[in-house]
Amino acid sequence: MPKKTAIILLILSPLLLVRWGWQSHRFINAAAVDHLPPEMSFFQDHRDYLSEHSIDPDTDALPGYYHYIDIDAYPEFFAGTLPHTWQAMLDLYGQNTMEDNGIVPWVIEWWKNDLQTLMENGDWAAVWQTAAELGHYVGDSHQALHLTLNYNGGSTGNYGIHSRYETTMINPHLDDIVLPDSMANYWPNPLDSVFNYIDQIYPVVALVMTADDAATAADAGHGSTYYNTLWAALGDTTIWTLNKAVMDLASVWYTAWVDAGNPYPAGLGTEPEPVTPEAYVLTVYPNPFNAWTNIKLQLNTSDAVNIRVLDIQGRVVTTLAHLTDAPGKYHYTWNGTHLNNQPLGSGVYFIQASSQHGSQLQKVTILK
Repeated sequence: MPKKTAIILLILSPLLLVRWGWQSHRFINAAAVDHLPPEMSFFQDHRDYLSEHSIDPDTDALPGYYHYIDIDAYPEFFAGTLPHTWQAMLDLYGQNTMEDNGIVPWVIEWWKNDLQTLMENGDWAAVWQTAAELGHYVGDSHQALHLTLNYNGGSTGNYGIHSRYETTMINPHLDDIVLPDSMANYWPNPLDSVFNYIDQIYPVVALVMTADDAATAADAGHGSTYYNTLWAALGDTTIWTLNKAVMDLASVWYTAWVDAGNPYPAGLGTEPEPVTPEAYVLTVYPNPFNAWTNIKLQLNTSDAVNIRVLDIQGRVVTTLAHLTDAPGKYHYTWNGTHLNNQPLGSGVYFIQASSQHGSQLQKVTILK
């Protein structure tokens, strides 16, 4: 994506603006559709649009600093004290510094909120465009060289690595990448989730520079030997990064949809049937899950309901809620921990809703 030298790059060659790369952006948006829960299967009908328009932010008039963040410009990030909210960062650094270092985490937050509002308002034509653009910024923030002041290797003798890594190296391999079968997670705080994955991806910067040194030593002309060497060193890491981009994009789309109240496009034939008039109806998704699952309760009468997690032997793992409320819809998340907030291992558990009217169980599987 265009950075501080966008005008110079544009004069030198329009092709230099083809970043992470366009084929990778299309890959990420298209693949993310397959990792949404069944309730969002209507996204499948718009896969081609989401993929085709994933590159629109590279050609619009919005600022280049929307596409990156030089996280190593902020020592507080590595100390774990960097504030995440826009206002707190403004108070600490000011808008000029923030824009100079890139603002992609907050762009993702803004686009997610816009997507949620469009879904709430039923403006589905605009939903697909916003979802596609959101995918672009999520993809950008998973490219390690969009997270560093040394984005093109100039300070370490790796000049030109940006394009070599994110476009020329990866493009020949995209059609061969098979991603694991996994499901989107609900993000209680999307901005925190963005900074969390930035923290995980940033160490790839050093790996890329080291691999570039070795590949250049093997082929200083950056020919086929160079790219074969680079892929041998970085292929697994790059596939992991692309998979994270796909999963995190699916999760932010999913989060926007849940926060919008689980709306469906008008006339959608696959919209769920109305809730049956039981005392309460329990729904759990995604399932299986890794980090988070959602527990939704439709309470149709005034009732006292306990929501608990049981292990395979029926022992109480943790209590999620005790309701004595009026009828309505209630939404909780469970992060796969037990009473002492320690993570549980992989396996089968049960979400139980129980009251004087009986009990409902939903089996869930944790995959680590």
